[in-house]
Amino acid sequence: MSQTCASSTCHPPESTTAPAAAVRPLRILMYSTYFPPEFSGAAQQALMLARQLRRLGHHVEFVTVRWRDLPEHDVVDGFPVTRLHAGRRSKHRELRLWFNLCRHVWRRRHEFDLLHSHGAYYTNAIVGPLARLAGLKSIVKASLANDDLHDVGRTLSGRLHLSLLRQVDACVAISRDLVREFNDCGVSAKRIHYLPNGVDTMLFHPADDDTRRTLRASLGLPLDKPIALYVGVMDERKNIEWLAGQWVEQDAFGTGALLVAIGPQSREDPQGELIGRLHARQVAAPDRFCLRARSANIEDYLRAADVLVLPSHREGLPNVVLEAMASGLPCVAAEVSGTRDLVQHGRTGYTYAPDDPVALAAAVSGALSPCGRELGDNGRRIAEERFSLESVAQGYSRLYSDLIAARHD
Repeated sequence: MSQTCASSTCHPPESTTAPAAAVRPLRILMYSTYFPPEFSGAAQQALMLARQLRRLGHHVEFVTVRWRDLPEHDVVDGFPVTRLHAGRRSKHRELRLWFNLCRHVWRRRHEFDLLHSHGAYYTNAIVGPLARLAGLKSIVKASLANDDLHDVGRTLSGRLHLSLLRQVDACVAISRDLVREFNDCGVSAKRIHYLPNGVDTMLFHPADDDTRRTLRASLGLPLDKPIALYVGVMDERKNIEWLAGQWVEQDAFGTGALLVAIGPQSREDPQGELIGRLHARQVAAPDRFCLRARSANIEDYLRAADVLVLPSHREGLPNVVLEAMASGLPCVAAEVSGTRDLVQHGRTGYTYAPDDPVALAAAVSGALSPCGRELGDNGRRIAEERFSLESVAQGYSRLYSDLIAARHD
């Protein structure tokens, strides 16, 4: 893998957005399986998109699953939220959820124009036939490669999944790999739309050296060594335990950097076993690994850091990579679906083969070299040109309007 500084003569990939056009305000009901205060990257994107759509004049409400003892009716960031019960049993919990969702939508069918599901799983795909029954339009957005569309058309539930997807008006893929997955599972090409996730380039922006030092002091981070940042759920898919192990055992690959890992305990780790092992790593090597809980001001950590590292086995289009690019950070990421759309090797950061410690070491060393600042500058420029939240929201607004116009043709 080359660690040559990125050439300033390279051109950014083609833009996927067109100039904004005036659209009439629409009423959108968004469905997300998890929604704040439950942690979910897809829900974070849904909420950010909803804020931008509200600025464009659209009305957005949310419906989600009622986990724990959260209230049935709520308001989050000014958006009405309705939480519906799913089944109590381990199997076929979706049947009760579907019933409650159908009842909720049917009762309010005259109050919305469109159903937008943040997720294209079997459970989510019910929005297709439900919207048709209610006289609405529907969208499903696939958020995770080799996951949302896993087994579509191959098993009994997979064949039902495909049947439901074929009744959805628009299938949104956030990465090129997800476009191929929709194609491969039998969804009509005319219903597949590539719309990546977006990032708030006003909230996430680079910091100068003085600001970085001030932020480090306020966050309790060392001023005398490089900071590598991991942000995400502490789970097996994100591969954080492997990263922490390699970082400590190989003495930060000779870079002297402290790896700071920030994020919540996984729902898949209810007993806290994985996060407990990470705590043990921190105790054993506090000068190399630091574990912190989920933070509401992650933009400050990104501005204070020198590099982002994401070792995931699977991704959709990771929010944190977009946020790091917008913050002017070089990115080191395992070369998997989604990260391939963002991290341009040798231009905005470095990719490496998943679980390859030698390649990881080379990538980290390259990102922390004098080239790192240029890599970060390139990332910021691409975030502004291709992934700004404003342009992504305008793309959705046009898609919504096109679907509604087709209904009246």
